[in-house]
Amino acid sequence: MQGTTEARRAWRTPEIEEPTNRYFIHPLSWALVQRLARWGVHPNTVSLVGLALGAGAAVAYYHYPLWWACVLGFLLMIGWHVMDGADGQLARLTGRTSEIGKVLDGLCDHGTFVLIYISLALATYPSAGWIAWALAVLAGVSHIVQASTYEFQRQSYDYWVHNKQNARPVTPEVFRATLAEKRGLARWMGQLYLVYLRVQYGVGAADLELMGLLEEAREKFAYPEKARQMYRYVHRPLVRRWAIMSSNYRTLAIFIACLYGKPLAFFVFELVVLNLIFLLLVVQLRIRNRRFRLWLRRHLEGKPADAWLQR
Repeated sequence: MQGTTEARRAWRTPEIEEPTNRYFIHPLSWALVQRLARWGVHPNTVSLVGLALGAGAAVAYYHYPLWWACVLGFLLMIGWHVMDGADGQLARLTGRTSEIGKVLDGLCDHGTFVLIYISLALATYPSAGWIAWALAVLAGVSHIVQASTYEFQRQSYDYWVHNKQNARPVTPEVFRATLAEKRGLARWMGQLYLVYLRVQYGVGAADLELMGLLEEAREKFAYPEKARQMYRYVHRPLVRRWAIMSSNYRTLAIFIACLYGKPLAFFVFELVVLNLIFLLLVVQLRIRNRRFRLWLRRHLEGKPADAWLQR
């Protein structure tokens, strides 16, 4: 029973977790985490090991004409995914969560893909010229926007539905006010995290009006019993769809594109297919948020609201 409790505390929320993470990556991560916890390994060390595996994958994919290099790159990326799941699980299990750790985790995650994108651009530059770098840069920007928006949706769900305080949304304005108290590495990491927050809040992922109504609902009616369940009802299907923006599918797409000798096809996939899906998800999110705001307002005003949400 204790092991089950520890796993629930360390793992991400199963009801919205991406399937390959839930049934493959995170079980492997958890098996590793239990040993790392006994050995006293710090979560930040796990993040850095993951980055090293990602760097190895980037070197392997540079040699994409060799099929075995593509397979090696894919296996190293699987190792990175396991480490990426393990650092968060280890931090939650051991109580070593920190702001620096969260930023370092994000830097290692994005750093891995930066290295791979650079590797693919270098490998294809002799044949594609400047187009390779243009596609790599544009795909990289798209990746950051897509991934940060997905992460915001997942964290918001954890906070509003499951009351996970470490997932509480923080606006750039609120976070910037805390930077004056930070020094050294913490301040430098904080500045990077502020940039990340601005990306999240600047692409339509955050509905500040809805967040304000949810906070008000906490005070005026039985939020844990009503608004929380309604948030789950409205947002759970969409949060699951947002999982297409997770790193897992990019890892698979990179492997397939390189194995077929067409690395630039991955960048096109990122720019065209994933961006189209991203835009559709943003539209669906805004529609659901608007309906949920109306429901909350009517509920706060004491008016019949449940039928209103179905409109």
